[in-house]
Amino acid sequence: MDWTNQGTTRAAFLSRGAKGGLALVAGGSVLAAATGTAFGAATTDTDIAKLAATAELLAIDFYSRALASKKFTGAEEAYMAAALQNERDHYRALAGVLKSAAPKKLSFTYPAGTFASGTSIGKLGQALETAFVGAYLGAVTALKSNDLKGVAATIGANESRHLAILSNIAAGTIVSGPSFPKAFTAAQATKAVTPFIKM
Repeated sequence: MDWTNQGTTRAAFLSRGAKGGLALVAGGSVLAAATGTAFGAATTDTDIAKLAATAELLAIDFYSRALASKKFTGAEEAYMAAALQNERDHYRALAGVLKSAAPKKLSFTYPAGTFASGTSIGKLGQALETAFVGAYLGAVTALKSNDLKGVAATIGANESRHLAILSNIAAGTIVSGPSFPKAFTAAQATKAVTPFIKM
Protein backbone atom coordinates (compact mmCIF):
# COMPACT_ATOMS: atom_id res chain seq x y z
CA MET A 1 0.00 0.00 0.00
CA ASP A 2 1.42 3.40 -0.93
CA TRP A 3 0.68 5.63 2.03
CA THR A 4 2.36 8.63 0.44
CA ASN A 5 -0.65 9.17 -1.79
CA GLN A 6 -3.23 8.51 0.89
CA GLY A 7 -2.30 11.16 3.43
CA THR A 8 -2.11 8.62 6.23
CA THR A 9 -3.07 9.97 9.59
CA ARG A 10 -2.25 8.41 12.93
CA ALA A 11 -5.84 7.21 13.21
CA ALA A 12 -5.75 5.64 9.75
CA PHE A 13 -2.44 3.94 10.52
CA LEU A 14 -3.73 2.53 13.77
CA SER A 15 -6.87 1.22 12.10
CA ARG A 16 -4.75 -0.78 9.61
CA GLY A 17 -3.87 -3.49 12.09
CA ALA A 18 -2.94 -7.03 11.34
CA LYS A 19 -5.68 -9.39 10.34
CA GLY A 20 -5.40 -12.54 12.42
CA GLY A 21 -2.67 -13.44 14.83
CA LEU A 22 0.99 -12.70 15.13
CA ALA A 23 3.55 -15.41 15.40
CA LEU A 24 6.79 -13.68 16.13
CA VAL A 25 9.82 -15.80 16.72
CA ALA A 26 12.66 -14.00 18.41
CA GLY A 27 15.60 -15.58 20.12
CA GLY A 28 14.09 -19.02 19.52
CA SER A 29 10.83 -18.46 21.36
CA VAL A 30 7.39 -17.51 20.18
CA LEU A 31 6.49 -14.21 21.80
CA ALA A 32 2.86 -14.10 20.80
CA ALA A 33 0.62 -16.17 18.58
CA ALA A 34 -2.98 -16.71 17.52
CA THR A 35 -5.81 -14.32 16.98
CA GLY A 36 -6.57 -12.33 20.07
CA THR A 37 -3.16 -12.79 21.66
CA ALA A 38 -1.63 -9.37 21.52
CA PHE A 39 1.92 -8.38 20.70
CA GLY A 40 1.95 -6.55 24.01
CA ALA A 41 -0.40 -8.85 25.94
CA ALA A 42 2.46 -10.05 28.05
CA THR A 43 1.78 -11.10 31.58
CA THR A 44 5.29 -10.89 32.97
CA ASP A 45 7.80 -8.08 33.06
CA THR A 46 10.17 -10.19 30.97
CA ASP A 47 7.54 -10.61 28.25
CA ILE A 48 6.85 -6.88 28.23
CA ALA A 49 10.58 -6.13 27.99
CA LYS A 50 10.92 -8.57 25.06
CA LEU A 51 8.10 -6.84 23.25
CA ALA A 52 9.57 -3.41 23.94
CA ALA A 53 12.93 -4.60 22.59
CA THR A 54 11.16 -5.79 19.42
CA ALA A 55 9.65 -2.32 18.98
CA GLU A 56 13.11 -0.81 19.44
CA LEU A 57 14.48 -3.06 16.69
CA LEU A 58 11.71 -1.77 14.41
CA ALA A 59 12.64 1.81 15.33
CA ILE A 60 16.34 1.12 14.64
CA ASP A 61 15.45 -0.31 11.25
CA PHE A 62 13.15 2.62 10.42
CA TYR A 63 15.69 5.32 11.31
CA SER A 64 18.49 3.43 9.52
CA ARG A 65 16.41 3.34 6.34
CA ALA A 66 15.37 6.97 6.76
CA LEU A 67 19.02 8.02 6.90
CA ALA A 68 19.98 5.75 4.00
CA SER A 69 17.25 7.35 1.85
CA LYS A 70 19.29 10.57 1.73
CA LYS A 71 16.04 12.59 1.86
CA PHE A 72 17.23 14.73 4.76
CA THR A 73 19.97 17.32 5.18
CA GLY A 74 21.06 19.68 7.91
CA ALA A 75 19.08 19.65 11.14
CA GLU A 76 16.65 16.95 9.97
CA GLU A 77 19.50 14.61 9.04
CA ALA A 78 21.18 15.30 12.38
CA TYR A 79 17.91 14.56 14.15
CA MET A 80 17.53 11.23 12.30
CA ALA A 81 21.06 10.22 13.31
CA ALA A 82 20.47 11.21 16.94
CA ALA A 83 17.12 9.37 17.01
CA LEU A 84 18.80 6.26 15.61
CA GLN A 85 21.35 6.43 18.43
CA ASN A 86 18.53 6.87 20.98
CA GLU A 87 16.79 3.75 19.66
CA ARG A 88 20.03 1.77 19.82
CA ASP A 89 20.50 2.93 23.42
CA HIS A 90 16.94 1.87 24.27
CA TYR A 91 17.47 -1.55 22.74
CA ARG A 92 20.80 -2.02 24.56
CA ALA A 93 19.16 -1.13 27.89
CA LEU A 94 16.36 -3.64 27.31
CA ALA A 95 18.74 -6.31 25.97
CA GLY A 96 20.87 -5.79 29.08
CA VAL A 97 17.90 -6.77 31.22
CA LEU A 98 16.86 -9.65 28.95
CA LYS A 99 20.34 -11.05 28.29
CA SER A 100 20.10 -14.04 25.91
CA ALA A 101 16.28 -13.74 25.78
CA ALA A 102 16.49 -10.42 23.89
CA PRO A 103 15.00 -10.55 20.38
CA LYS A 104 17.60 -10.32 17.61
CA LYS A 105 17.88 -10.30 13.83
CA LEU A 106 14.25 -9.51 13.03
CA SER A 107 13.23 -8.34 9.56
CA PHE A 108 10.75 -5.57 8.87
CA THR A 109 8.71 -4.45 5.88
CA TYR A 110 7.19 -1.09 4.95
CA PRO A 111 4.55 0.14 2.52
CA ALA A 112 5.78 0.97 -0.98
CA GLY A 113 6.98 4.55 -1.21
CA THR A 114 7.65 4.96 2.52
CA PHE A 115 11.20 6.18 1.96
CA ALA A 116 10.53 8.09 -1.27
CA SER A 117 10.34 11.54 0.33
CA GLY A 118 10.97 13.31 3.59
CA THR A 119 7.24 13.83 4.02
CA SER A 120 6.38 10.14 3.53
CA ILE A 121 9.12 9.18 5.99
CA GLY A 122 7.79 11.74 8.45
CA LYS A 123 4.23 10.45 8.14
CA LEU A 124 5.14 6.84 8.77
CA GLY A 125 7.58 7.84 11.51
CA GLN A 126 4.82 9.86 13.15
CA ALA A 127 2.54 6.83 13.11
CA LEU A 128 5.24 4.51 14.45
CA GLU A 129 6.26 6.91 17.21
CA THR A 130 2.59 7.35 18.17
CA ALA A 131 2.47 3.58 18.68
CA PHE A 132 5.76 3.55 20.59
CA VAL A 133 4.72 6.38 22.93
CA GLY A 134 1.38 4.72 23.57
CA ALA A 135 3.00 1.34 24.17
CA TYR A 136 5.47 2.73 26.71
CA LEU A 137 2.73 4.65 28.50
CA GLY A 138 0.74 1.43 28.71
CA ALA A 139 3.80 -0.51 29.89
CA VAL A 140 4.26 1.85 32.84
CA THR A 141 0.97 0.63 34.28
CA ALA A 142 1.40 -3.01 33.22
CA LEU A 143 4.90 -3.61 34.58
CA LYS A 144 5.32 -4.87 38.11
CA SER A 145 8.95 -3.83 38.70
CA ASN A 146 9.34 -0.18 39.69
CA ASP A 147 12.80 -0.20 38.09
CA LEU A 148 11.35 -1.33 34.76
CA LYS A 149 8.51 1.18 35.09
CA GLY A 150 11.18 3.87 35.36
CA VAL A 151 12.95 2.58 32.24
CA ALA A 152 9.65 2.49 30.32
CA ALA A 153 8.78 6.02 31.43
CA THR A 154 12.15 7.47 30.38
CA ILE A 155 12.10 5.68 27.03
CA GLY A 156 8.51 6.82 26.49
CA ALA A 157 9.53 10.43 27.21
CA ASN A 158 12.29 10.17 24.61
CA GLU A 159 9.94 8.57 22.06
CA SER A 160 7.57 11.48 22.64
CA ARG A 161 10.31 13.86 21.51
CA HIS A 162 10.75 11.77 18.37
CA LEU A 163 6.99 11.92 17.79
CA ALA A 164 7.02 15.72 18.03
CA ILE A 165 9.83 16.13 15.50
CA LEU A 166 8.44 13.58 13.04
CA SER A 167 5.01 15.23 13.31
CA ASN A 168 6.66 18.50 12.26
CA ILE A 169 8.46 16.80 9.37
CA ALA A 170 5.22 15.12 8.23
CA ALA A 171 3.27 18.39 8.36
CA GLY A 172 6.04 20.55 6.92
CA THR A 173 5.52 23.00 9.79
CA ILE A 174 5.59 23.13 13.57
CA VAL A 175 2.57 21.37 15.04
CA SER A 176 1.42 20.88 18.59
CA GLY A 177 0.97 17.44 20.13
CA PRO A 178 -1.81 16.28 22.43
CA SER A 179 -1.81 17.40 26.05
CA PHE A 180 -2.28 13.79 27.14
CA PRO A 181 -0.94 11.20 24.69
CA LYS A 182 -3.05 8.04 24.60
CA ALA A 183 -1.72 5.01 26.46
CA PHE A 184 -2.11 1.92 24.31
CA THR A 185 -3.39 -1.38 25.52
CA ALA A 186 -1.38 -4.39 24.53
CA ALA A 187 -3.86 -5.15 21.75
CA GLN A 188 -3.64 -1.62 20.33
CA ALA A 189 0.17 -1.72 20.34
CA THR A 190 0.06 -5.06 18.56
CA LYS A 191 -2.34 -3.81 15.92
CA ALA A 192 -0.12 -0.81 15.20
CA VAL A 193 3.23 -2.61 14.90
CA THR A 194 2.39 -6.04 13.50
CA PRO A 195 2.06 -5.00 9.82
CA PHE A 196 5.78 -4.17 9.74
CA ILE A 197 7.14 -7.48 10.98
CA LYS A 198 8.15 -9.94 8.25
CA MET A 199 7.03 -13.45 9.04
